[in-house]
Amino acid sequence: MVHETVPKVELHCHLIGVLNSALLGDLAKAGEKVLVEPCGVTPVGWGEGADGFANWLVRVDPYKSASWRQFLPILGWHIERLVAQNVVYAEMMISPLMFSRDLAQATDEFSEFQEWVWDRENGRIQIEFLFLVPRSLPDELIDKDIARCVALGKSQGISGISIAGLERDCPVSRFRRMFEVLKDHGLGIEIHAGELGDSEEVREAIDVGLADRIGHGIAAFTDDGLVDRLIADNVHIEFCPTSNLKMGAAKSIASHPIGRARDLGMNFSINSDDPGAFDCDMASEFQLVERAHDFSRPDFEAVARNSLLSRFQPKLRYQSDARIQHLLSENVAVGAGRGLIGV
Repeated sequence: MVHETVPKVELHCHLIGVLNSALLGDLAKAGEKVLVEPCGVTPVGWGEGADGFANWLVRVDPYKSASWRQFLPILGWHIERLVAQNVVYAEMMISPLMFSRDLAQATDEFSEFQEWVWDRENGRIQIEFLFLVPRSLPDELIDKDIARCVALGKSQGISGISIAGLERDCPVSRFRRMFEVLKDHGLGIEIHAGELGDSEEVREAIDVGLADRIGHGIAAFTDDGLVDRLIADNVHIEFCPTSNLKMGAAKSIASHPIGRARDLGMNFSINSDDPGAFDCDMASEFQLVERAHDFSRPDFEAVARNSLLSRFQPKLRYQSDARIQHLLSENVAVGAGRGLIGV
C-alpha cells in the first residue's frame, strides 16, 4: 500500500497510552520492572466507548505517578516502533508528575531525560514533548504549572502543552492566564476538543484557549461556519481515527470527517492517540484511512508536510535527512487550506 513508504509525522500520542500487554510482557522478560501485570492491560474493545477507556486508565493507574526513569524502557521500545513505521518526527504528551515538583530539580531531571532521548534517536527520528495538563487541574496548581512550562520551554525541554479531559465539566476558560503566558513565551497550545463534546467547545478552544492545534475536532464538522473558520485561521486538526471510532466520536471510518478535510485542503495530521489502549499504531491508522478514503501518495505526503509544518518545536535536528528535505520541498503540495509556516 502507498502509505508504507511515505514518511510519517505524529503530533498526538500520549506516552502512558503506549502501554499494552505485549510491551509490558517483553519488558518483564528482559528483567525490567513493570508496575502492573502485563495480562491485565488489554485494549479498549469496540463499543466500549469512554467507559471502556476510563476502565483502561484504571488498569494502568500505577503509571500515572511513575517517574521519568520508569518510563525510559517504555519510551525506548516505542521509539524503535516509530522508526520501523517510517516516522521521522513525533511529539508526545507526558505528565508533569514524571518530574519533581521542585522547579530546579525538575529542570535537571528533564535535561537528563532529554539527553537519553537524543541518544536513542540516533539521527533516525526527532522526539519532542508536550506537558499534558488535565482540565481538572486544581486552581492552586495552575500558576505552578505555568512556571514549570515556562522554565522547561526556555531550555527547549518541552515545546508546548496539551489540555485534555472532560470538556463540558471543565471549560478551558479556567486556563486563560496560562494560555496568555505560554503564548508570550512562544510555546505551542494543543487542546483536545470536539471529541465527545460539541462544536462550541472547538470554538472555545480557539477563541479562549488560543489553540494552535485541536486534538480530534470531530464535532467541528457539524458546523460549516466553524469549518470555514478552521480553514481561514489555518488551525491544525489532529485526527486519531481508531480512537475516534472506539470512543464513539465517529460512527464509522467511512463517515469519519478526515475524507472531507482532505477534499477541502485542510491542515490535519493522522495519529495513534493511545496506541496501546486502542490497539493501533501509525501504520494501521494510515492503512485504515487509505482503504476507507482512497488516500493517494500525494495525499499522504501533504498530510506529513502539514504535520511537520505544524510542529511546536521550531528546530529540526536532522534537517539533512532526505525524508525531511523531501517533505519541506516545493514538490509536496500542501492543499488549498494550508499556508506555510517557518521551519
